[in-house]
Amino acid sequence: MTSAIVSAARRIRPAVVAALVGLAACGGDSTTNPQGARAISRVSPDSQSTAAGVKMAQPLVVLVTGTGNTPLGNVSVSWTVGTGGGTVSDTVSTTDAAGHAQTTYTPGTAPAVAKVSANAAGLQAVTFTITLVAGPATELRKFGSDNPAVVTGTKLTLSVKLVDAFGNAVSGKTVNWTSAGGTIAAATSTTDAGGVASVAYTVGADPGTYSLTATVEGIPPTTFTIRAIS
Repeated sequence: MTSAIVSAARRIRPAVVAALVGLAACGGDSTTNPQGARAISRVSPDSQSTAAGVKMAQPLVVLVTGTGNTPLGNVSVSWTVGTGGGTVSDTVSTTDAAGHAQTTYTPGTAPAVAKVSANAAGLQAVTFTITLVAGPATELRKFGSDNPAVVTGTKLTLSVKLVDAFGNAVSGKTVNWTSAGGTIAAATSTTDAGGVASVAYTVGADPGTYSLTATVEGIPPTTFTIRAIS
């Protein structure tokens, strides 16, 4: 009886092994086999807006899934920067156990519409569209006339340009104007789409030196010096 049981067990064992191998072969869509990738999708929002030249605070994240939308780990994702320029922290990243892969984008330095694409396992790539805008204002520059010499009583239009760290125009900001002598038409003006704000200034009736100062909150002031002659 004992020998018969042993003999039967020996016959069953290869069948069990074969069955296990078969199950493993069917595991092409498991979470550990990159060949099972069926889709790649955006997790981070598309159509974001960020400052030109400044590394984004949050990474770009995608999800790779297999059959039945099962997240796939250990899948390589390639990242490509298109229009708009800039760089990514990782040109290739690997999905984690939740199927997520990520990279961090640092845009080019000029306002534009940027594109960053992610691709995995030969699937159709997904693309993030990112609008690059001017960053925080850092400088108020003289624009146009610079420290002119004019006849007393002359009316001038003086302008400044507000820019970010890369020289991009910053619009919609209030510029405050003050003068030492002479008169100004308005105490404030607003930067236009080109970052320029202007004011009309009338030099005093007496010969001498006059000054007009433009300020924006948080930015060093800019001063025009006007020499008036009779």
